[in-house]
Amino acid sequence: MGSDGATPIAGFTTVAGRSYELTFDTSAIYQLTDPTQPNDQFDWNKTPGFSDCGTLDLSHNGAMFGWRWNLASQRLEITAYANNDGTHLWTATPLVELTATDLAAETGLQYQVAISDDLGSYTFSITGEAGGAPVNATATHPRQCAGAANNTLKWASGLYFGGTSTAPHEVWASIVE
Repeated sequence: MGSDGATPIAGFTTVAGRSYELTFDTSAIYQLTDPTQPNDQFDWNKTPGFSDCGTLDLSHNGAMFGWRWNLASQRLEITAYANNDGTHLWTATPLVELTATDLAAETGLQYQVAISDDLGSYTFSITGEAGGAPVNATATHPRQCAGAANNTLKWASGLYFGGTSTAPHEVWASIVE
């Protein structure tokens, strides 16, 4: 995976949220031809996020956006994604869907994921424009350690592909944070 533009934060941090512009290109279109597990095409890949609740492992407690290429709809699906004491949470329907044409246009969207002001949940928003139409999507997920301080030590993650299968080719995105 690659990153262009201003380098996003990575490693240890105490941020309560992340805001960045992320631009996918057509390399985000993929088909797993030899998946490790049969349903790996449906795994959510991740955008930059952060761990939470005193753990540095985002797969245990953390917030980020998920993305995947849906072969049936021929769309890049983007969802609000959190791990809540190891339980994976995502929205029932994608927050945003991008076509191959949208990806070829390489138009960036603004992503924000943060611990809510009341410290009880994560808030997610994606704004911008895709295919000439406005994008304004929001969601929330519960926070496992509701009420805990939002400035504890966290791990800031980058763009990530996969669950059990690796990317079938390089996937590039521009991330400006």
